[in-house]
Amino acid sequence: MKVKSDKSAQIMYITDTKEYKIIVDVGSTIYVFDTPSDATLSDLTDYVETGDAEKDAIAKAGIYTTDSKTFNAGFYKNDRLVSVPLAVGQITPAIADDAADILGDFFTSTQNLVETYGAATTLWTDDEYLSQIAALSARLDGDVDEAVTTFKGTPAYGDILSRLELSQEMLDAQEMAKTDPIGFQNTKNENKNYLTTIVEASGGSIPEAAIDWLADSVAKGAMSLSEANRQIAGATDPYSLNAQNLNATFKTILEGGEVSFTSAKEKTVQDLLDQYLPSYLHDTVNIAAEAGKIRADADYADVFASKLKKQRYSLYNMYDEDVDWNFIVTSKKQVAKNVLGIELKEDDPVLDSIIRMNDTSKEQEYLREIGLERGYQKTKDDLTRAMMSTFGSGVVSSTAYVEGR
Repeated sequence: MKVKSDKSAQIMYITDTKEYKIIVDVGSTIYVFDTPSDATLSDLTDYVETGDAEKDAIAKAGIYTTDSKTFNAGFYKNDRLVSVPLAVGQITPAIADDAADILGDFFTSTQNLVETYGAATTLWTDDEYLSQIAALSARLDGDVDEAVTTFKGTPAYGDILSRLELSQEMLDAQEMAKTDPIGFQNTKNENKNYLTTIVEASGGSIPEAAIDWLADSVAKGAMSLSEANRQIAGATDPYSLNAQNLNATFKTILEGGEVSFTSAKEKTVQDLLDQYLPSYLHDTVNIAAEAGKIRADADYADVFASKLKKQRYSLYNMYDEDVDWNFIVTSKKQVAKNVLGIELKEDDPVLDSIIRMNDTSKEQEYLREIGLERGYQKTKDDLTRAMMSTFGSGVVSSTAYVEGR
């Protein structure tokens, strides 16, 4: 017994709903076609009626039978199965009793769909989608455009897009590129101008080819503007979380050009270092990395400041954590200048010594010794004046005594 079809087809009978299903296996997909509720075995196959009851005819012909529960369960277990909700009785009375007509019409329709609409995306070569559009087109008197529009509003359409990893935005953009190339190019240019400002605002730079690729991807609906922003952030900021999620194609373009990273917030880090940490400890801090953490989370600036305070306190616990290091250095430099007559450089160990003393009396005594040791004129003059004030004007410097002999 053979099904009336120009395709290799099988037939099965659903016992509880009393309906036939025509099964066509085309390799990658198995189509399951509905048939009219009153269709008989002789309507669908080359079986010749002998007066037997339909039940007996099914048994004689060796038709595979099952119940609807088992039949429906098959769709959950086999991704190749595609149901075609197209009953021949819904098309025209002329072919209502001929399975060959409906099967032939379906496969002709799917071929015409690809030829008419092209295969710009995998949607138009997807067997499940094509079967749904062919079925709807037949019901809508062959109006494919109406079938496409109608099917867009169904959950099944959303499921297909999800499976194919497509979005409606991508499909709309591709349609625009085909039907309105000028409008598409204008959209792309607008995207490029916007993304260029985003790159400039980042403080870094990326190749123009990379910006062009992002603009094109957004125009085609393959990427949202928000995602393009994240790609730029990742490209210009190596400490951004987005840097770990760069698009492979975008990354390849970046590697073929010149990229400069942002330095945003590095001044903030330097200011905090100056405020809380001695300059000789600045090299212990990765300024770029700490700036990256602040860019990612503005609150991290407070966390970083707290770390610096504790680091300094571990070395200079004679000062409260919150005291500004600049204040400490400036005040001690002034103490030294009053005694030595010169301003100590910040890397001078004498300055570090008096900072650690934090005792005015001890600091001045120590500085006078250093001043005389180093031969600073003010220290020597102050000593002479002190001696003259104590012992009278008869005290003269050794230099003056020698000169006056």
